[in-house]
Amino acid sequence: MNGPKVAVIGAGSYFFGKPVIWNMVKSEILSGGTLVLVDTNPDTLKTMMDLAQRAIDATNSPTKVIGSTDRREVIKDCDFVVLSFSVRNAWYRGVDTRISKKYGVTMCSSDTIGPGGIFRAMREIPEVLAICSDIEELCPEAWLINFINPTSVLGIALMRYAPNVKSFALCDGNHLPISTTYYMHLAGLIGEKETPSAEMIEKFEYKIAGVNHCTFLTECRYDGEDRMQYFKENLQKHAKDEQLKGPSPKAKPRLNYDYALQLMDIYEAYPTAISHTKEYVPFFQRYGVIPNTPEPIIPFDAYLRAEEMAEAWEKTKKMASGETSIEEFLSLDHGDHATDIIESMWGNLGKSFFINSANRGAVTNMPDDAFLELECNVDIKNGPQPKPFGEMPRGILGLQMQVLDTHELTAEAAVTCNHNILLRAMMTDPLINNIGDAKMIIKELLEIEQDILPKKWYQ
Repeated sequence: MNGPKVAVIGAGSYFFGKPVIWNMVKSEILSGGTLVLVDTNPDTLKTMMDLAQRAIDATNSPTKVIGSTDRREVIKDCDFVVLSFSVRNAWYRGVDTRISKKYGVTMCSSDTIGPGGIFRAMREIPEVLAICSDIEELCPEAWLINFINPTSVLGIALMRYAPNVKSFALCDGNHLPISTTYYMHLAGLIGEKETPSAEMIEKFEYKIAGVNHCTFLTECRYDGEDRMQYFKENLQKHAKDEQLKGPSPKAKPRLNYDYALQLMDIYEAYPTAISHTKEYVPFFQRYGVIPNTPEPIIPFDAYLRAEEMAEAWEKTKKMASGETSIEEFLSLDHGDHATDIIESMWGNLGKSFFINSANRGAVTNMPDDAFLELECNVDIKNGPQPKPFGEMPRGILGLQMQVLDTHELTAEAAVTCNHNILLRAMMTDPLINNIGDAKMIIKELLEIEQDILPKKWYQ
């Protein structure tokens, strides 16, 4: 069987660009297909094309690579289209963070919840829906896979406003089987750097559900024994080690074990994406009288992310030019979440993955169309089919529904450019506690970001 035709829109992606090339070259199922690289920056596109061709030549892979700065030239008859683009990501997130902080709202990631998540969605959704129009015309049978934050908001926009395009959304947080190994460590079954045997994995059961970046592991068993108490014990050990070594200067990883432990004390469930989830709740802002423990979250460090991205890009350019051996690239031990799923769908492998899509009854006390991250079976005909989860525990349930309402309103605001809906989304957001502050955040961000937001916002 020939491999699929897979288009990547945003080929120079910080997280996704290199792993998708690796998978398309190394996978027996994907190899022999066509990798379509799209990037609006000609220099970026050339670098990724060169890297892909070097990998193909080094492995004698039958995979073909084509590229263009104009997606319409190359996506015809694609089987899969993966979205991984973002315009001046770190810069705009820095703007969102700075203005929000001015009015008392701290975001440590600034790309999913709070004003940062709302405005990032407003920047990304118009282009995503324009791509959907091209897909309907040029490759109507393709699966569209969104890999852009805010994952849930963009996935909701696709579900609500592009219903004729087959789509789902991804995040790399619960990337099987890598994440299973980590949860087995927290459950006290293996050391931090050990690899479990297939027999051990077979005996390990756990349940995860929630809105992307706000997912919780609610049950965990090994050979029938409840292991949740070990999560707390290991979190306590890691939190103590983190304090002894000194916390990370970066906002997302800073003191995460401590924050996770506090949320587990409250909800009796483990937050699987704590670098984001600590931003989803008001507990770690600077509200109230009693000081936060260990400290309030700190603002997203856009300049550090920009430096990391620039450094990573220099390494990519060296791989593409031949200055760095292609073997270093080929020695990566795994590819990416999206092409792992594409491989399973195309090869009918029957693997399950954590995917963001409609609930469809999996969480029995949430709406069928709630857009959730759940373990899913997935195939080329039906796409993701969530596995049964059961009831979302109370407490977590309320948070999930508030976040979903925020995301739904954000998607509606981004599509309609309706100022009232935008204010309602902001006031529904769990981080906002003052109407006047919300109005000023909206006013200033609309003014600063008018170069990228639709003109309709200003009419």
